[in-house]
Amino acid sequence: MSNNKSECNIPPNIKIYLTEIAERLQERHASLMVGAGFSKNAEGNDNTRKIPSWNELAEKFFDKLNEGNTNKKEFLNPLKLASEVEATFGRPTLNKIIKSNMPDDKFQPSELHEKLLSLPWTDVFTTNYDTLLERAARNISQFRYEPVVNSEDLILSTKPRIIKLHGSFPSQRPFIITEEDFRTYPKDNAPFVNTVQQSLLENTLCLIGFSGDDPNFLNWIGWIRDNLGKRNSLKMYLIGILSLSTGQRKLLEDRNIIPIDISFFSTDHYEALSLFFDFLLKCLQKRKWPNEESISINSFSNGFELWATKAVEIWEKTRKDYPNWLIMPHSHRVSLQRTFDTHFIYHIEKIEKSLAIKILYEFNWRLEKSLYPLLPQWIQAYQLSIDSYNPYPDILQISDSLTPKEQTDVDWEEISIYWIELQLSLLTHYRQEEKEDD
Repeated sequence: MSNNKSECNIPPNIKIYLTEIAERLQERHASLMVGAGFSKNAEGNDNTRKIPSWNELAEKFFDKLNEGNTNKKEFLNPLKLASEVEATFGRPTLNKIIKSNMPDDKFQPSELHEKLLSLPWTDVFTTNYDTLLERAARNISQFRYEPVVNSEDLILSTKPRIIKLHGSFPSQRPFIITEEDFRTYPKDNAPFVNTVQQSLLENTLCLIGFSGDDPNFLNWIGWIRDNLGKRNSLKMYLIGILSLSTGQRKLLEDRNIIPIDISFFSTDHYEALSLFFDFLLKCLQKRKWPNEESISINSFSNGFELWATKAVEIWEKTRKDYPNWLIMPHSHRVSLQRTFDTHFIYHIEKIEKSLAIKILYEFNWRLEKSLYPLLPQWIQAYQLSIDSYNPYPDILQISDSLTPKEQTDVDWEEISIYWIELQLSLLTHYRQEEKEDD
């Protein structure tokens, strides 16, 4: 299935949520929680073997307790069975069953793991014990994910992080799996709970690899609701090929969780998730801004005018591609400020007049969008370019200025726009500096 075709298949009532997730990723305000279902996308040494799901692991506990009796396996409760194994055989036996049925070193992260981590998540939380995400992160050059396997690691950790909430292979224990583990978790692992809750106050949370009745999922959502309430957290999105009844869907929505069934991409879990990640990456590429080549005056040995011609071309395109944020996000303001080359301002008289006023207009637009002040040392250049033209000779008298009657080969409609915008910026500067006469 092609990307374009799959994008056309997205229902409008779901596309608005996918676009919202992409926007939050762009703003660096989206975090992720990964469940056991996502580990099934790992590549095993034996192609027929998969990492077990919670229900499949519960069957192993049941078999240990019942010596092969298969009655009522469909009603298994993984947490209760894990508790019974611990009570009957001890915690070492429980850990041994987990590790023998989840041989971490026998599986490798897939391309899907790398696609997931190529998105700009603020943090990635996981309830999985395996190290697939950490190993996939080594191949990601755009971001440096820092693994956090215990609460002590949280103290000096930097985002983005891969935070192992329930223990980690090979030996970071306890593996959170029994009813008692979950009952005492908020107290015994308060730093982890607080970190997830703080993330939910600041970020949109996406949940991948969970089913609606996954015990990890249900417990975490319960702790979040207990501490934050419904009103204080942003929307959460449960993403996957979901088989939810009307009652299950309504219950999730009452808990501030929006279920997003991506089976319209494909009925194959791997392919559906791959196309979902592709869609988000495509949205981010469209919204990548500013995306311009750097241009240095030093690279133009023939002087300022050639540089100014090229700079105007690049800066104008950036302005026209602006995504129309009312207030530009902070990360983009920083990126735009890094492109400021102010050397030309001190040599404005060396640039032809119509080009000079245009490059000042483009430069001024960048200042205003990035909330950067107009500095006093630039005022003379502004005034020089403004005084070079007088689009309104019937109203204003400006000595030694060009007017529409005197110079007809200039686009005076454009000049008027540049002239007015630069005048307004000067007025703002004078007001802020309390220079009432100016």
